[in-house]
Amino acid sequence: MKIREEFLQHHMVHLKGVLPPEMCEEWVADYFARTGIDESDPSTIPDDTNGFAASTRTIPIPEASPMAWDAICELLGGEDKIDERTRFFSNGFNLNYNLGADEPWQGPSPDRPGWHKDGWFFRHFLDSPEQALLCLVVWRDIGPQSGGTFFAPDSVAPICRELLAHPEGLHHTYPFGKLVQNCEDFREMTAGTGDVIILHPYVLHARSQNSSGRIRFMNNKVVSLQELMCFNRPDGDYNALEASILQALDIESLDFQITRERKRSEGFSRMDEE
Repeated sequence: MKIREEFLQHHMVHLKGVLPPEMCEEWVADYFARTGIDESDPSTIPDDTNGFAASTRTIPIPEASPMAWDAICELLGGEDKIDERTRFFSNGFNLNYNLGADEPWQGPSPDRPGWHKDGWFFRHFLDSPEQALLCLVVWRDIGPQSGGTFFAPDSVAPICRELLAHPEGLHHTYPFGKLVQNCEDFREMTAGTGDVIILHPYVLHARSQNSSGRIRFMNNKVVSLQELMCFNRPDGDYNALEASILQALDIESLDFQITRERKRSEGFSRMDEE
């Protein structure tokens, strides 16, 4: 199945082994070396069950993974459409040390807490360019019950309808997670070293328990567009993201107009409360 077709059908694309394994191994080993963490010694593991590693390395996506970059470009309409500030991977890992390791396993369901839509640095509109794709970059194997992200691919349509109903825009603290009650497809992400899973930005997701005894190394990588999405192109030449939103709303085109100014923080820092 082609990349665009897979994205339109499943709201995700799972690219397997597209990062060099030697780079993944090196970057993970570097994290342990600079933090002094030893997975076999619980006393060295931070008390927080989740954390973010300080970023000390970046690499352009085309250099790290030409296949991942080609897929991103195909979905968003070409390299020139992508915000230059989001064209890299880093070792600022999203970590799951041992969340819920001492609790009975609970699989993905609408009853799990923490369902959310990413994007804490901007006011959310249906056509917002800031969160065009969410890439889960996997730095070493994530097996079942090992902290792999829970996600609900069929949340795209409810999110689209909610954003369409709010042309004034929604703050990042808006409870998008409540819309998981409209979903039926719940999955646990498992992946191999070097995989990149490209998710639709309107896919609700949540953290999961990690009882594996191994730290989960992953990035939640945002890819942004240079310009607003457009849903009424005269030639009908929509990128895959735009086409997926029209498909979710079951319409052929849309003259979307906002009723309040756009807002985003400096860089990608958390936006202030409104």
